[in-house]
Amino acid sequence: MAAARRYWFALMVCGVLLGLSLPFYLTPGRFCGPQLPEVEGGFGCVAEVSSPQGILGGYALGHPGAVQLYWLVALVLGSCALGWWYRRAGEARRAVVGVLVAVLLAAVTTALTWADWHGFRSPSAWAETPMLMVFNGATPLLVIAPVLLALAVVERSAGLLAFAVGFCALAYVCATRDSFGVFHALGLPVDVFSDPAGIRQLLNLAVPAAVLLLAAGVVYGAGAVGRRRP
Repeated sequence: MAAARRYWFALMVCGVLLGLSLPFYLTPGRFCGPQLPEVEGGFGCVAEVSSPQGILGGYALGHPGAVQLYWLVALVLGSCALGWWYRRAGEARRAVVGVLVAVLLAAVTTALTWADWHGFRSPSAWAETPMLMVFNGATPLLVIAPVLLALAVVERSAGLLAFAVGFCALAYVCATRDSFGVFHALGLPVDVFSDPAGIRQLLNLAVPAAVLLLAAGVVYGAGAVGRRRP
């Protein structure tokens, strides 16, 4: 279980970085109801349920400058932490792959954002998906997911790889679908229009952060059990 003893730290680092970013995703509260003026036969509020270009780019972030600065610093600190941990375990070469993936994706995001890229000219929604890499609130999540996938591949663990693939799917959902809309689709009593606490965007990152931290605990436990075995 040597792979688990290394991989849990990567899960924890990514989960903590996501968790620490959550205050930057708080937005002013909003309440919508039938007492508001009607617009074209409906209520005066609308909510974007999904977007292949990134749901957190569909409306302004509460603190866009702080989000960008935070993730710039987080990328550096997270990469250094992974390099230190894997070097401490005597497997520094395994961390190189994950760090390279993070740097490459960050470079692509930076280039596309500065170029003000507007995607491919195609009516297909799938052709709009690459626009997720133009910086928006969920782009850091889409950098973390491939990094964890790359680390799982170099660890050569079927269990870790299965988790990483599943997390990539979760990251895509959180990047392209409104959190309230997802909860409503799952049957939870959520008002997709009102957001009085201003946590709509925050939940898109809070859910994957919680998944990563929970997984880190499970993987750490598996590694500890393997270490105690003769």
